Amino acid sequence: MNAEERPRSPGTRVSDDGLTSDVIPVRHFFGTRDTPVGLHAHMQLGHITGGHQEFPSIVALKQIHSTRVVVIRTDRGLGALEQTEGDALVTNQPETLVVVRTADCVPVLLVEKTRGVVGAIHAGWRGAVAGIVAETIRACVEEFGAKPEHMHVAIGPSIGPCCYEVDEPVMNPLRSRYPAWPGVLQETTEGKGVLDLKLLIHHQIRASGVPDSQIGRVDHCTHCRSDLFYSYRREGQVNGTMCSGIILPAA
Repeated sequence: MNAEERPRSPGTRVSDDGLTSDVIPVRHFFGTRDTPVGLHAHMQLGHITGGHQEFPSIVALKQIHSTRVVVIRTDRGLGALEQTEGDALVTNQPETLVVVRTADCVPVLLVEKTRGVVGAIHAGWRGAVAGIVAETIRACVEEFGAKPEHMHVAIGPSIGPCCYEVDEPVMNPLRSRYPAWPGVLQETTEGKGVLDLKLLIHHQIRASGVPDSQIGRVDHCTHCRSDLFYSYRREGQVNGTMCSGIILPAA
């Protein structure tokens, strides 16, 4: 797929919290190395914690590269979650910030404003190939009556195809589970190729029923932009993670 064939996305802006997409109509952010300031200090994985007054409740999971979606249905108050592990959070609770952490993987944020539902997804290659994004959209539909055609979804900064060389352990599951793999994987040498993980996820969102005009992409590569982002592949270890989150306003 050449540049002319790639999906076009609405614009990206810079806020005090980080990067935002014009496609999302509620408060959200894709964090950088520096923003949002102080959020890490308030987070406790597997718990609902309290933050400063802008984020009365913060929820984050122990991420495990799975397709597990954790649903927050009621005002739980602060404290431990029954399900502490997973890779997506959805809620209909206002003033509850759902957060994912990334350092090359893809953060995905969604909202269905009519039904009052938001979600945050951590999608590495394992989760993306296994269907974490479609599972999250399905959870919003089944748990809250959300409609994909009313959803707005933004794909955040991640490692780009410019820097994401993969080998057979990645390529084989992709080929076996995703018939349209030639559109997102360019084979370079025998047993190796470059993967456009954002584009794979974009296709999956669209296949779930979200209109293309309601899908946004923040097309920064975390590996290229050492000034803005942490990158596990570039740094060879976890030196830090970016936080991305979305929150419904007060009812």
